[in-house]
Amino acid sequence: MSNIITLKDRKLIGNNNLAMWFDRKGSDFTFEPGQYARITLLEPIHNDDEGNSRLFSIASSPKKDYVMFTTRALDSAFNKNILEMPLGAKAEIGGFGGNTVLHKDPSVPAVFLIGGIGITPVRCMMEHIISEKLPYDAYLFYSNPKKESMAFFDDFENWAKEYKGFKFLPFIDDRENKDWKYEYGYITKDAITKNIPDVSKPVYYIVGPLAMVEAMENILLELKINPENIKLEKFG
Repeated sequence: MSNIITLKDRKLIGNNNLAMWFDRKGSDFTFEPGQYARITLLEPIHNDDEGNSRLFSIASSPKKDYVMFTTRALDSAFNKNILEMPLGAKAEIGGFGGNTVLHKDPSVPAVFLIGGIGITPVRCMMEHIISEKLPYDAYLFYSNPKKESMAFFDDFENWAKEYKGFKFLPFIDDRENKDWKYEYGYITKDAITKNIPDVSKPVYYIVGPLAMVEAMENILLELKINPENIKLEKFG
């Protein structure tokens, strides 16, 4: 089984997010929507104590002939390598896993409660749902300090317009942004109950910083959601 991929493109997106695309043609690995993978750079230019492997949630559908990842554009050897390596540089992908794999039954709605760069696996799942025309009802609650820090905002806004089963509900803290046409503040219990017809029915996915994940989990437990229908991943 070949797990070799090659760097196809990279660019900064949003406010301080680094996106990278690897060509997977000629490889034969598979993964589930919502999983993460370990990427090991095989031709690094820079090295540091953190090494040349990282775990990333996959941002692109399993049906694509490339894999896309995003990360904060931190000043690490790994990120410098992504920005400076020649296109076509080789990497290895493996170690697929994660707690937020998309559930199989499309008759059960999906609700995503997401903070910051935790949005990455949701992009993978939603691209898969929409490109494969799967009949899920999906709700994305996405919280960030500012609109500029929201990765993939345009993707989700456009998908919500073209796919009637998808509702996009972004929240920002930045009340000085007077052009914002969505919600201000945090994701609340009222926001969830107002937008989801039957809160007991969906599978819930919570991904983001530790405090945010715990706050969302507590809201769901207050709503008497079955813990088996709560999938979560904590970042940092």
